[in-house]
Amino acid sequence: MLRRFGPALLLGSVLSVGACKKSEDPAPPTPAPTPTVEPAPPFALSLLRDASPSGCTWMRQDTTGLRKALATVDAPCARLGLAWSPDGKHGALVDRGGGEHKPRAWKVDFESARGDPLALPEAGHTDALGFDAQGQVFALVSQLEGLTRKTERGEEFFLSDGRKLPVPDTEGSPGLAHAYRREGEAWKRIETVATVYETDDAVGTGALATAGMLVSSTSGADPDAPAATEFSEGSEDAARLDAMVKDKGHAEYGAWVSLETHGGPLYAWRAARELPVLMPPLRWEVGDRLEEPESLELAPTSVLELRARGPLLLVVSDRSARIYDARARKRLAALEDVHDARFWPKQRTVTAAIPASPSAAQ
Repeated sequence: MLRRFGPALLLGSVLSVGACKKSEDPAPPTPAPTPTVEPAPPFALSLLRDASPSGCTWMRQDTTGLRKALATVDAPCARLGLAWSPDGKHGALVDRGGGEHKPRAWKVDFESARGDPLALPEAGHTDALGFDAQGQVFALVSQLEGLTRKTERGEEFFLSDGRKLPVPDTEGSPGLAHAYRREGEAWKRIETVATVYETDDAVGTGALATAGMLVSSTSGADPDAPAATEFSEGSEDAARLDAMVKDKGHAEYGAWVSLETHGGPLYAWRAARELPVLMPPLRWEVGDRLEEPESLELAPTSVLELRARGPLLLVVSDRSARIYDARARKRLAALEDVHDARFWPKQRTVTAAIPASPSAAQ
């Protein structure tokens, strides 16, 4: 017997088949979330700025651009060296002098923004001031003149306070290096060694054990300076950079170097001068291309110093500075008419003083 299906049943069957087919279709893809870059962390900078009508002012600047003058001294900014106490409360300024200008120094109280003259040891030439982990102040002194030099049994030595110090048999100008610790209103000499000066290798007062104890020194290396890896001439990396950057803007002989940043490798030119220096071009590696840091706006012949702290990159020239968020490769700030810009050191815990052993006092 032939059964006939009514319109309602046929329509229901069609809808049922359509529903089954629809349930088998894949769900539309969920849009990928838009990548976000964390905001750049706050920072504080140490700056030197020419004072009017003369001299130099040490300043601290924070992320908002607010600047605080810490001390103004009657010396050109180019001759000044800086050091910080580990607790972040005091600093030291040294006018390195030169020619007819003798070294001078000031101790700075950051809270009161006051710099008081600090008399230096009378003997020799004070090359640096610094702080140890306990916050004590030290002076590192070089001495090349007024020395007693004798020879016995073919051995040459300096005579210092009754002690015989063999004259180093190496290239350079032999002399003595002294370390002094500030005690009250006087300096106490705690170490003396024979060393050499005016060499390609920086020895001098660096031969003092005291020099290695200082957590901050007016002649010390900046801890925020990133290590640079040099590409040898003719290497594949050097050839690729030369091909992609055909005009450096100068003819300084040197080599490409690579510095690691949170934004990937940053390439710079290291000029082979008596003391090697970094120069433009600066290029970030971005995919398969190279990009100059955003709005760098520095002369191709500028001498540069690079400093990195976390995702922040500081590019410093003679009279200007640029701050970048290396992750986003974006310029955060540009500073003009400033010298020796660097990140303000992080505060350190001051430990209890450890008395010097009798053998350390020489």
